[in-house]
Amino acid sequence: MPLTRVYAFSDCYGRSKNPFTQDDADALICTDFRSFPLLETKRDFDIYGRESIVEHLVRLIFALHDEVMESSSYKKEIKEAFKKTTTGIFINWAPRTAKDNGSLFYVAITKNIRIVTTSLEALSSVKDRIESLEHISNNDNGLWGPREQFRSSFAPCLLYPDHGFKLLKDKVSIIPKHDDNRWELSYVDRFGNLISFCTNPKKKWAEIEKMAKQSKDGTVKVVIGNVSQRLKITTSLKDAEPGALVIYPNLNVDIVRKWEADEDKYERLYKSAYFQFAKPDIGSAIKIPKK
Repeated sequence: MPLTRVYAFSDCYGRSKNPFTQDDADALICTDFRSFPLLETKRDFDIYGRESIVEHLVRLIFALHDEVMESSSYKKEIKEAFKKTTTGIFINWAPRTAKDNGSLFYVAITKNIRIVTTSLEALSSVKDRIESLEHISNNDNGLWGPREQFRSSFAPCLLYPDHGFKLLKDKVSIIPKHDDNRWELSYVDRFGNLISFCTNPKKKWAEIEKMAKQSKDGTVKVVIGNVSQRLKITTSLKDAEPGALVIYPNLNVDIVRKWEADEDKYERLYKSAYFQFAKPDIGSAIKIPKK
C-alpha cells in the first residue's frame, strides 16, 4: 500500500513549546482525514519540551482511521480507496545519555498504519492494536554509520514497506502498558483549551458528576499539577456561560474557558484554561480531591 500521509514528530525541528506559537497538530490532522482522506500529505511538528503530546496524536490518528471507515459521510468508493493507503507516523526524541548511539528506532505496524519511533511509551495507549514490532540495529545497518549524529534524517525511510533494510523482531509485549488509573493532561490546543486522557472516560465523567452534585454550587474542584480551579460542569462548550471555566465530556474530558463577546484576541488566549492552570506541562496528573 502506498505511503500517502506522513506525520513527523521530532525534537529536532526547533520552535517553542508554547502552544500559542505552534501549529495545532490536532486541528490539522483532523482536517486532513475528515476533509481530504485521499490527499497525499506530509506534516512536521516540533515536540521539544512537550514530547508527551505524541501519545495523544497517535491515539487521534488511530481514531481518525476508524472514523473514515465507519462514517456514513464517505462514499463506498472513497472508503475502498482509503483502505489501500498507508499513514506513516515518525516519532523522534532520543537524547544521547549513554555510550551507544542513542535510542533504538522501532518499527510498529498495524493494518494501514506504520510507525517509526524511538519511544515505545508513545504507543502505550494503542498497544492492543499493534500487530508487529521490530527495530533497526544501531550498528552495521546500512543506513547510518556508528558516529552519525543525525540518525533521524535517515530513519523515516523505514516508513516505506519496501525500505530494504534488515530489521530485528521484537515482542509487542515490550511496549509498556498505559496506567489505567491515571488521568492526565494530553494536549493543549491553539486557544489554550485543555484535552485530557484516561482509559475509561465514561467512568471518570460519572465521578466528576457525582462530586459536582455534592458541592453547594454544582462545581467540581480539579487539580492539574499543583494548581486547582473550581469548574462548572456542562454538556458542551455551547451550553457554557460566557467567561466560565468549564469541564465537559468530549471524546475524553475537556477543560475550556468560554470567551466573552467583548474580549479581544489577546484576552481570550491569556484568560484561557491553559493560563488559569498556570501553563501545566503535558502529561501532568489531573485529580479531583475527595474533600
